[in-house]
Amino acid sequence: MKTLHWSVGVALLAALPLAYAESGSAQTDRPCFRVNIQNDRFNESNVQQNCERNFNRTVQAGARNEAQTIQSGSVNDNKVRQYHYDTSPYFNGNRSGR
Repeated sequence: MKTLHWSVGVALLAALPLAYAESGSAQTDRPCFRVNIQNDRFNESNVQQNCERNFNRTVQAGARNEAQTIQSGSVNDNKVRQYHYDTSPYFNGNRSGR
């Protein structure tokens, strides 16, 4: 599982130079990029993009993952990857003896 996290992290870090924040209507003539990386027990992503060209990448790893993307433009590109894992069975036991 650690290898998976590192692989996903490295791949998305390589894409970060392409991402920049949207600041409203001044961005409508430029492409909008959004990258979300979530690695919590419960992950939720809500993305709204309203540019001429919209690009979104979301990666979620946790027990519950939810993603919603709304894009309105002439070019819309959205990719969501969700990995399910639950760490609670590993940490519910007694940790005495350390």
